[in-house]
Amino acid sequence: MKLKVILSQKLKENVPLTCVGWINTEEVYSISDDNQILSWSVSTNQPSTIAQLEKNVFATDLQFLPRQGSNLSKQSDLILVSCADGRFHLVNRSGRIERSVEAHKGAVLVGQWGNDGTGFLTGGEDGFIKIWSRSGMLRSSVVNSDSPVFAACWSPDNQSIAYSNDKCLVIKLLAPNTKPLKWKAHEGVVLCLAWSATSDIIVSGGEDCKYRVWDNQGRPIFSSVHHNHPVTAISWAPTGDLFAVGSFNTLRLCDYSGWSRSLEKPQSGTIYKIAWSNDGTQLAGACANGCLLFAHVIERHAHYLNISATVSEKKLITVKNVLDDTAEHLELPDRVIHLAMRYNNLVLTTPSQCYIYNTSNWNTPFIFDLKDGSVHYMELAEKHMILVEKNTVGIYNYQGKLVGQPRWANMRLDIVKPALISLSNDTLAVRDHNDTKMVHIIDLTTNRNSNEMNSSIQHSLPIIQISLDTQGPSSVRTLALLDKSRDLYVIRIKSSSAKTFTKLGRKIDSFSWNATINILAAIQDAQLMVWYCPMAAFSIKLLQMCSLQYDSPELGRSPRINDFVGNSVSVRRVDGSLLNIPISPFPELIYKKILDNKWTEALNLCRTANTEMAWACLAVMATQSNSETIDIAEEAFANINHHEKVYYIQYIKNLPSKAERKAHLFLLGGKLEEAESILLHNGMVYQAIYVNINIHNWTRALELALKHKTHIDTVLYLREKYLETLGKKENNNKYISVRETTEVDPDKVQQKIAVEQKRRISH
Repeated sequence: MKLKVILSQKLKENVPLTCVGWINTEEVYSISDDNQILSWSVSTNQPSTIAQLEKNVFATDLQFLPRQGSNLSKQSDLILVSCADGRFHLVNRSGRIERSVEAHKGAVLVGQWGNDGTGFLTGGEDGFIKIWSRSGMLRSSVVNSDSPVFAACWSPDNQSIAYSNDKCLVIKLLAPNTKPLKWKAHEGVVLCLAWSATSDIIVSGGEDCKYRVWDNQGRPIFSSVHHNHPVTAISWAPTGDLFAVGSFNTLRLCDYSGWSRSLEKPQSGTIYKIAWSNDGTQLAGACANGCLLFAHVIERHAHYLNISATVSEKKLITVKNVLDDTAEHLELPDRVIHLAMRYNNLVLTTPSQCYIYNTSNWNTPFIFDLKDGSVHYMELAEKHMILVEKNTVGIYNYQGKLVGQPRWANMRLDIVKPALISLSNDTLAVRDHNDTKMVHIIDLTTNRNSNEMNSSIQHSLPIIQISLDTQGPSSVRTLALLDKSRDLYVIRIKSSSAKTFTKLGRKIDSFSWNATINILAAIQDAQLMVWYCPMAAFSIKLLQMCSLQYDSPELGRSPRINDFVGNSVSVRRVDGSLLNIPISPFPELIYKKILDNKWTEALNLCRTANTEMAWACLAVMATQSNSETIDIAEEAFANINHHEKVYYIQYIKNLPSKAERKAHLFLLGGKLEEAESILLHNGMVYQAIYVNINIHNWTRALELALKHKTHIDTVLYLREKYLETLGKKENNNKYISVRETTEVDPDKVQQKIAVEQKRRISH
């Protein structure tokens, strides 16, 4: 990935351009030191004069009002212009000044709209930062520092601001009586600052000729090499995966984690400001020598198995097959904005259309028109794909047919983040915009929520990433989620009973499901972990047997997962290099046999491989399957020396009813809810209660007894015997309250238990 840079002709008398902004993807506005507002065409790189501002204005910053959702009124073209005379101006598209306000003593060095467009901030040479309404009315003065504010920006949620204070950066919450977070960021004065609304990462540049990357708590992520000149401009791409850095005759394109993807050396002089277009494929820069810099992101790549697609030029895609070294060139009528490749389909979007190519036929793509002409998120599943546009979300098949338009509570398409939405063949999962602990589950087979009574999953902590597995039947669809404490959980989202979270690991930096099989990989404490059978998490011993822990110095510091397809995990190191780590092929082969219900072949495969990992995976899947697999589970557990489970399976075989045998096999596989559900469905209430008592789930046992109005005294009696054995007193309020209203006769309880035992044998 790199930038293709074009410099416009210089303005007359080499008048410097001081600020720049995109009005749309084809037109750029700039202001120069001769106080002209110019409009530049991207196609011709030629300027036209929009307006002439009064003398001695000298603009220092320019930003268009962010467009939110369907907000396409004229007011959405309102421009905030900060000036060196201490004023700011609200200017409309035609260049007419709607409002001018004396804001600061000395120059207004920075002016920035909030991400929601309801207000803006200004920072001045006088050390003040002030917040204003959209119409230019003063709301508050939030900062009064002892040094000029050269840079300031909003947090993604608009609840705090970050600003420069000499060599330091400060994050200040806008809530009253909150202490600001301050740290030394550079060895020289901080000149520029940007906070990504998508990735929630901060980048700063300073007079020490370095740019540095920080998380939202001020912890360092990356520090650049020493440049020849101070870093004067920084800007995030709207997608949050790239940012651009400007200096004297220098333009650098960087990955969000900090490492440089490309370095260009245009003859531009100092680059004062950088602005990205809304589609994230173009950027413009205001240059000291009077040129306007245009750059386009090219050489973006998409890979799947043996096929690689590259954006060679704005409108040209080069597709290569690495097996036979053949190449195809796909020419499009308009520039490529998004591209993705999965499951033998290459999907491209332009400003107005979507193209779908099958890897077996590059000549006749399926083409359909976009509804809003602006796609800002795209994800591919095996059967269909999702396109999130400005105002609409659509599920399309790979013939370009619209098959669904899902909706969910608190739906905000303009701020959808890739980490917080996930697609599978039958389900869409989206984290709630307002409640960060909630995930909405949408069933795509009916275009309705998966469970009318419980269409969401509630976690105990804020969720920062979600991902659905992609293979297998919908009844076992699994969601992996990462919470704010960096703990990774998995949960069966279509379980008929209460949903429970199973913890897989802690200190997780990134994770990804395999594209072709339900294997999960994660970076855990700078190590690569691969869980071949994530649903073995109910047993630590089994989970360890079903896992690969790759701990090698070659991973370096802060690696992250780039892609996970087939039997190879692609890991991106901190310097940007890719490392492909092979994993065992046997789990994938076993999974595919089981998906085809070929259990005998899966068993023979394990006998051939004869590894602990393969037998452990087979054992877990056999105990969680709806097929008749008890003999296979017995052999698998025997081969990993889990003799207690072998004895338990032999006990299960002697149980009188098929339903009870199935329930106990599920119980062995850690599926308590399913086991309980089977017993209740077959009228075995006592057995369901006794299963919970055996695993010391006393609260659930009492709930079942009260719900079905049976064996309440039995549960109380067994609870008392249990506490008597431990020499402890009852401290469960629910048991105490029920005991006060229930008579417990030990003889009657013993008789009831004996009756249940006889009834069970008779069945």
